[in-house]
Amino acid sequence: MNDKLKRTKVNDRKKLVEKSCLTCEFNFASVCAGYGTRTDNGENTYGMPMKKAKEMFPQGCEDYGISLEAFIEQE
Repeated sequence: MNDKLKRTKVNDRKKLVEKSCLTCEFNFASVCAGYGTRTDNGENTYGMPMKKAKEMFPQGCEDYGISLEAFIEQE
C-alpha cells in the first residue's frame, strides 16, 4: 500500500472535534471574543456572555475557530 493511501485511511478514522462554543478559540470562559452576528438583536457577538453564546450558537458561529486544546485532542 502506498504512503498516500495509508495516510488517507488514517485520516478517515480521525474523530473530528464538534464545532461549538466549548471548542472555540474565542471562548474566554465568561465572555465570547469572536466577531459574529447575534441572532437575537443583530449586534456583534464580541463580549457577550458565554452562557448566552452557547445557547444561541450550539454549533458555533460564523467566526468559529478551533481552540488549541480542541485541536490537540483532535489530532
